[in-house]
Amino acid sequence: MLKDKTALLFIITAFVTGLCGAFFYPLSSLFIVEELGASPMMLSLYMVMAVVSAVVVSQLIARQSDKNWKRKTILLVALTCYLITVSSFIVVRDYWLAITIATVFGSVSGAAFGQLFALGREYGDRYVEDSTTFLSTMRAGIAIAWVFGPPLAFMLKASFGYNASFGVSATIVSVSILVIAKYLPNGVVKQDSDEEPQAVTKSPQTANHLIAVYCLVVVFAFAANNLYITSMPLYLSQELMVDPSWLGILFGAGALCEIPIMLGAGRLAERVGTIKLLMMGIASGIAFYFVMLMSTSFAAMLAAQLLNGFFIGVCATLGMVVLQDMMKDRLGTASTLFSNMLNVSMLVASLSVGVVGELFNYYSTLYVSFAGSIAALILLALFAAIETKHRQSQSNVVAA
Repeated sequence: MLKDKTALLFIITAFVTGLCGAFFYPLSSLFIVEELGASPMMLSLYMVMAVVSAVVVSQLIARQSDKNWKRKTILLVALTCYLITVSSFIVVRDYWLAITIATVFGSVSGAAFGQLFALGREYGDRYVEDSTTFLSTMRAGIAIAWVFGPPLAFMLKASFGYNASFGVSATIVSVSILVIAKYLPNGVVKQDSDEEPQAVTKSPQTANHLIAVYCLVVVFAFAANNLYITSMPLYLSQELMVDPSWLGILFGAGALCEIPIMLGAGRLAERVGTIKLLMMGIASGIAFYFVMLMSTSFAAMLAAQLLNGFFIGVCATLGMVVLQDMMKDRLGTASTLFSNMLNVSMLVASLSVGVVGELFNYYSTLYVSFAGSIAALILLALFAAIETKHRQSQSNVVAA
């Protein structure tokens, strides 16, 4: 795979695209509050508008990409809109103008993730021996970018202000646009086939039901993780009153544990099975939250990051592959749908931390994450059972 220059370019592009977001999104909410003077309610409005508009617009674009729009063109337009958004935040100092830009241009930029991975899946299926491992490596590239991207962004902000971090993000995305425009392939031309559409549409209601159940699995699993990420700094600093360095070490250790899992998830899935490996990953997440609930020692929390790394490494890598496998005729829609479910999970987590923290305390958010991961495992088991029946019914129809 690494000998294939185009495959390597896809991996590098995923890494660079991850860097763009890593230098912008961690600071954006803080920027809205500190520089634009937004109240907590105004911040919530900004987050809701940004997420909802991105989900709706990117999903509409994804449908068109599976019909007649070129994925590479959509990817370039999306990244250009992202460049406009980031560059605008360098000069804009009005809240309502910022929320308008985030809603109009940021919504289109939300299509970038899905189109990049749809383009990667099309290329991998045709030219790479193991497309699952190829996609896993692309996903690991984004994870690596998020390991050191946010710390560097905060260092730049502390030394030179927000504009320095946003400027770096704008520069990186500009380079990314040039590289994609010149070197990435346009995508696989869709072949007309009378048999494949019939196979896909034999039982559309059951297929849609499967997709809906699986989307709930993604939302519950990642909402649990996002809630942990959001609430952990507040729990450690305001309730446990521990050394501030704990947070950086714990998050860094978790991220480092994710990367080898992501790189090896494709091969593990071949041996164990994709759904079984996902179940093992979510079960690892349940164990992780249980340890975090039961212990306040640094050693136990640090050791538990192995469980967290396996949980997120498996889910973040194979989660999208399962959707793509179910929607092979709509790779753009599948990849964007997965990305949008991540956005929804982030929104759920953001709302949950405020409600639970206000009514109870930040420690209680760990109970919510624990319950969410259990719900994800139950739903995944239900999905596996429905999928088995669906395959059996399709086999019976074919045999008949």
